[in-house]
Amino acid sequence: MSLLDQRVDRLRHALRAEELEAMLVTDVANVTYLTGFRGDDSALLLTHDGQWFITDSRYTEQAAAEAPQCELVQRTDSLLNTAAGIFERTDAHSLAVEGENLSHAAYLRLADALDGVDPTPKENLVETLREVKDEDEIERMRKAMTVAADAFQEVTAQLAAGQSERDVATALDNAMRRRGARQAAFESIVAARERSSLPHAQATDAVIGPGDAVLFDWGAEVDLYCSDTTRVVFLAPPDDRWCEIYNIVLTAQCKAIDTVRAGVAMKDVDAAARDHIAAAGYGDQFGHGLGHGVGLRVHERPSLHKNADATLTEGMVVTVEPGIYLPGWGGVRIEDLVCVRKDGPEVLTKLPKDIDSATLS
Repeated sequence: MSLLDQRVDRLRHALRAEELEAMLVTDVANVTYLTGFRGDDSALLLTHDGQWFITDSRYTEQAAAEAPQCELVQRTDSLLNTAAGIFERTDAHSLAVEGENLSHAAYLRLADALDGVDPTPKENLVETLREVKDEDEIERMRKAMTVAADAFQEVTAQLAAGQSERDVATALDNAMRRRGARQAAFESIVAARERSSLPHAQATDAVIGPGDAVLFDWGAEVDLYCSDTTRVVFLAPPDDRWCEIYNIVLTAQCKAIDTVRAGVAMKDVDAAARDHIAAAGYGDQFGHGLGHGVGLRVHERPSLHKNADATLTEGMVVTVEPGIYLPGWGGVRIEDLVCVRKDGPEVLTKLPKDIDSATLS
């Protein structure tokens, strides 16, 4: 059984557990996950014994090549009307839809197109399956991580005072593409000096100074899968305060990574980092969760935070990214991509992170 067949089989099992006979999948990433199709403007209608790939004339040739296991339907009507027409020709009597992806207006249109069947909104049926990666997915993420790491090392080797944040971010994106990335996994963050206290800073025309600290948060998308990493680099040896903050965050991150293994509560991983930062007196300066899942999207399930009520499962790939942010001064965040294994963490990020390595001159 192929990987795609295994994924579809798991979704069918989930549908049976919910006493549902069919599902209309419309989220782009979920369609890709289940079919292998790399385009957009498509949907998958799945029953217990059939699967129909619905798209328009722009994508039929591509879909025939990338999703040959599905019955291809080239629509001439709206996607929802086409899906309703296919559903009514099956033996199914119940239809799940992605409640978090289908708008209320679209839901009403679909309900109107169906004859006597009310669609059942369900959340995260496919996303829950995507939480645990198979070895093929993990290998793709290793490649994305390698591309991103090599590009970062190229760009930081040439980093100098006088460059703007925006120019450095552009150089980083271009370096990833030259190495095989389809695109950056998200808008690359390059934030110098006090702007590094903004967790989601956007690169600007601000010029990097001779002794600045610069925070990088970047990732590559390679063969559909993403990477995500954060590092802080120093253009001159950092002063005592930067060293203090940096090493608190680094120790917190290492403590959290050391707790990662199958069966561990997600909130306990968060606590390993958060408690260390709080004990150092900076608990109020670490406001976000410790990490998130990465895969077809750079932010996906699961979420590692202090109130998480789930446990880690072997095959999950998550970020571990504690930070300390001091407005008007600056911030430090250190982020690695970590695969959950039965006996401990597999750190996919292969970049040094000690403060000596972070100092460029």
